[in-house]
Amino acid sequence: MNMDKLWQKFLKYGDDHSFSLIYNSHIDKLYSYGIHLGFHSEECKDAIQDVFYKLYLSSENLSRVNNIAAYLFTSLKNRLIDMSRKDSRIQKVELINQSFSIDVTILDDIIDAEKAVLLKNKVEELLASLTPQQREAVYLRYMHDLNYTEISELLDINPDSARKLMFRAMKKLREQTADYPKAQIIFVFYLITSL
Repeated sequence: MNMDKLWQKFLKYGDDHSFSLIYNSHIDKLYSYGIHLGFHSEECKDAIQDVFYKLYLSSENLSRVNNIAAYLFTSLKNRLIDMSRKDSRIQKVELINQSFSIDVTILDDIIDAEKAVLLKNKVEELLASLTPQQREAVYLRYMHDLNYTEISELLDINPDSARKLMFRAMKKLREQTADYPKAQIIFVFYLITSL
């Protein structure tokens, strides 16, 4: 059953099975997103539980939500920000827009360890050249398969701006890899888009 039908079934009937399927299909993606935003594992787990708890309790107020994935990503990001603001009274927390990072991992059996380190550094250097918002858009587009409308909702920009953001990010990456051998360019873009 597709996610939209599960969402509608949960909203209309309060179906626990549909809620469970929605939870199970999004939990890992949300956790990964929270970690990549720069939050600790326990904070991410707590925030995800809070998001789903609130979702379950306030289902009758969510009929306007058409895209459950975008809603969950946005809710998680907002909850993590709220949690960090609460903790900032105790310790100063870096702004979320400046802390989005993508850790690149490469399987050691693809290439030997020395080449893997060099290639990982090149990919990290390429990603570091992007703005935090561009990195987040690339992550959402290629890691979570979100479309431009979903990305725009999550980043609080309009869909055309999301397209331009992705276009500029990919253009910048292409420009920076212009001197690389073609096979290496293909491999680097494969790694970036399969983070």
